[in-house]
Amino acid sequence: SWSASERSLADFGLTMSWNQITLDVPDDLKDAIVGEISDDGVAGVWENGAPQPGLTRLVLYFNLRSNLERIESRVSTIFDRSSRERPVISRSVVEECDWLQEWKKSYTSFPVGDDFFVIPSWENPECPHDRLPIRIDPGQAFGTGTHETTQLAIEALERWIEPHHVVLDVGSGSGILAVAARLLGAGKVFACDIDPAAVGVARANIERNAERDVWTFCGSSAAVKSSSIGLLMGNLTAELIIGLLSEF
Repeated sequence: SWSASERSLADFGLTMSWNQITLDVPDDLKDAIVGEISDDGVAGVWENGAPQPGLTRLVLYFNLRSNLERIESRVSTIFDRSSRERPVISRSVVEECDWLQEWKKSYTSFPVGDDFFVIPSWENPECPHDRLPIRIDPGQAFGTGTHETTQLAIEALERWIEPHHVVLDVGSGSGILAVAARLLGAGKVFACDIDPAAVGVARANIERNAERDVWTFCGSSAAVKSSSIGLLMGNLTAELIIGLLSEF
């Protein structure tokens, strides 16, 4: 999400600074806020825990040329439309750092569904005896296991997977759902994504967890023979699902 000039500065080893905005938002407004600021050059969004039930702390990053007054006004408008009290918004300027290492500090092991225990690949905790471990390094792909849609998809898999199923995970991201499907006993699992980087991440995660009978490819469901899949997963945005629904 860097501009060409910002990337050039980084290539020369020069330190970059970012405007940081922090606010606590109701969970049901989180997606609306992130969508609203997507046109304002947001460089990064970090969900930094839950200060209290029903609230998420959002940390938003913008370049130093961003119009923070306009951004804060647009955020406040969302609260006004939903008849919520406007949030306290704090600003700061932060220096560039190793963002991946900073994020790793907040990503720790946790249970998902009735059967699984997600473990970051760089940790080695003891897995509860009544759960199956899924070791994940999401890299730059979607699928840490913390998002509500991923957790709901895993809960659905726990109910619907059958041993004879040939499963297709469309837009597989990190491959976490493909791994879960195989560990639940699916006969064969195929995971695809249109992003080659995500396919590489998924392949690595599959090798960590379920090396047999799980395959990846770069592409979408259009590459798959009709009527060859017993269960199809598409943990995507609503717009993408609507566009792909007839194909599914």
